[in-house]
Amino acid sequence: MPIQTLDKDVDAAEVVSILRRDGAVIVKNLVDDTVVDAVRAELRPELDAQGLASESNFNGSLTNRISKVLAVAPSAAAIVDHDMVVDVANEILLPHCANYHIGSMTAIEILPGEGAQALHRDDTPFPIDHAGMELQIGVMWSLEDFTEENGGTRVVLGSHRFLRAWHLPHLDSWESAVMPKGSALFYLGSMWHGGGANRSNAPRMGLINVYSLGWLRQESNQYLNHPPEVAARFSPRLRALLGYTPHGKGDDQCGSYRGDCPAWVAEPPVPAWGGNRGGYVGTAEDVKAQAGV
Repeated sequence: MPIQTLDKDVDAAEVVSILRRDGAVIVKNLVDDTVVDAVRAELRPELDAQGLASESNFNGSLTNRISKVLAVAPSAAAIVDHDMVVDVANEILLPHCANYHIGSMTAIEILPGEGAQALHRDDTPFPIDHAGMELQIGVMWSLEDFTEENGGTRVVLGSHRFLRAWHLPHLDSWESAVMPKGSALFYLGSMWHGGGANRSNAPRMGLINVYSLGWLRQESNQYLNHPPEVAARFSPRLRALLGYTPHGKGDDQCGSYRGDCPAWVAEPPVPAWGGNRGGYVGTAEDVKAQAGV
């Protein structure tokens, strides 16, 4: 059974319903080419300079990866902080936490000749397996057309229903996420998935964002990837997603700063221009200069 694909004007409730049933769902053409092309152009220099630094058996030897995405590609704020993503994550995660944050954010470019990545669950770092409680939700964005030939993400539909401690699903029954540029593959943190083999003659670039329960340690340290001088250029909601707010309120807080959080987290800075484009209130040059890139 192929991954169900929905149009961009779909209601978030339908996305959530299919996500809970199948473990994954595609919403096609969720952002336009202008946004995608800007993100790709901003990511390119860092991918070329640092992309293979994370080479390993799991990450691959022909796959570029960078994690300080917003520091080098501030236009990606429109993707990371997309309203549809937030609406879906609210339904999946908020029943189990006061607020959630970005656990990891990675630009991934699979180069020609790369083999298939091992199938895995994103929530594996956490020793918790509680039926009915999702720890994370992942969103893989296609920054160009995804096909089975160029390494479209593989998912094992229905595998989110199996507890790790009991048994593995049949991992040979995967489906490829075939979707046009600007689309999003939503999948649960308990879903078995992995990058596909790139048998084409061109790279395949995507951006994957994983949103985690707010009381879990972030897999990728966003305070180092996106320090305050960089985070301050983004909208309050995106700053909160990066983790710059406590979890909970009053005596039940985790991660507070002097009893609360810095004022700039809750209140937007003066914009560098008159507007707020997809959670971004500065200029690309401002953010990159402050990040030292």
